[in-house]
Amino acid sequence: MTMFESVRARLTLWYTAILALVLITFSGISYVLLSRAIRAATDATVAEAAQQFATNFTSDPADLAGAASILRHYGDAGGEVLLCFPSGLVVAASPSRLGTTERAAIVALIRRGANGMHTVSGGPEGDGIRVAIVRIAPNGTPYVVAVAHDLDEQDDRLEAAARAVFFGIPAALLIAAAGGYLLARKSLAPVTAMSVKARQIGAETLGERIEVGHERDELAFLATTLNDLLERLQRAFESQRRFMADASHELRTPISIIQGEADVVLARDDRTAAEYRESIEIMRVASRRLTRIVENLFLIARTDAGSYPMTKSRFYLDEAIADCVRTLRSIAAAKRIEVTCEVPPDSVIVADDELLPRLLLNLIDNALKFTPEGGRVLVKVDARDDAYELRVSDSGSGIAADDLPRIFERFFRGDRARGATTGAGLGLPIARWIAESHGGSLAVERSGADGTTFVAILPRG
Repeated sequence: MTMFESVRARLTLWYTAILALVLITFSGISYVLLSRAIRAATDATVAEAAQQFATNFTSDPADLAGAASILRHYGDAGGEVLLCFPSGLVVAASPSRLGTTERAAIVALIRRGANGMHTVSGGPEGDGIRVAIVRIAPNGTPYVVAVAHDLDEQDDRLEAAARAVFFGIPAALLIAAAGGYLLARKSLAPVTAMSVKARQIGAETLGERIEVGHERDELAFLATTLNDLLERLQRAFESQRRFMADASHELRTPISIIQGEADVVLARDDRTAAEYRESIEIMRVASRRLTRIVENLFLIARTDAGSYPMTKSRFYLDEAIADCVRTLRSIAAAKRIEVTCEVPPDSVIVADDELLPRLLLNLIDNALKFTPEGGRVLVKVDARDDAYELRVSDSGSGIAADDLPRIFERFFRGDRARGATTGAGLGLPIARWIAESHGGSLAVERSGADGTTFVAILPRG
């Protein structure tokens, strides 16, 4: 990773660039304002001197000696004052600090009738001369007062300010960049520590967590978020491990039965047809169970991947329930269980015509499985405005209180307490997924010593 790919370097560059823009903008505005202020102060000084001399001369125009004293004083202060006739003829002047060219330019302004503030070129350092011209007429005689001041001092002050900015901004940026880099490095140090810790966490060490610093800052929020992600990953890995272990266990049982029966059949050559038929029947039952488990696992894998193609169509719910009851009638007859259906006729529903019957089969088969011989199972549908309430009730011994929170977990079987010995623990999880995929729900409505009732809410369409 190059330097400029580092977040610290990029933050420092952005910080320095923004600071440079701010400093340059601020310095430029400050320089303009300072220039205006200095020029305004110079103009005010020159204009005030011209007005003061004009006032003094107007009060006593005959006192040329006093005027000359004022001229000398102002000349000693760094300026030059000219008292002229409008024709440009100089009546009195302070000691000359200007060259012949500059004075000629001022006289030319007077001859043209200029008044107020003007700038002429020249000066000791070529920075120009600022001139204030005031026209007076004491006792009716016209005069012109011209006060000139070179701009060398003004420009020197501006150049000093420019030099300070020119050298000050780079120095400030260097200091700011160094401080910004150190600050970014210190601020991002926890992120680096998080990255190192995250790299050390693998599939076998998902129980480890990233240290959370201050509880209220953004880095603590990031650490908490990563820890939550690790927590979810750990649960997912543990669930997957349990899934694989349970799936392997469930698959191993029918496979072992089939393999064992095949070994028994092939162990002897003098078996009767009845013995062969009995072994084949055992293998057929085991293969059917194996097929159901594989189909359920395939369905779960597709649903987890989000790739199950659901196709909805319009059909009658009462007919689907009747078909499911007919499919399971042999199981009910073997246990002498009475299956009763209370379903409104012509109950139209829009759903997947393969998944919804599977939900019905799972619920009814689950009820038959946990209903003792001579018991009863009731399938009842109540129609609401926008959905059907499907209830499947059995007369079994109920579900143990400790098992209720887990009955919809994959491969969970709380069947020993209820007297069942078959099943892979996938029927109810698949049934709930089918209900939820249709925008409905599946839950245990009640469970007690007199039986259990599952209720499924199925939208009409």
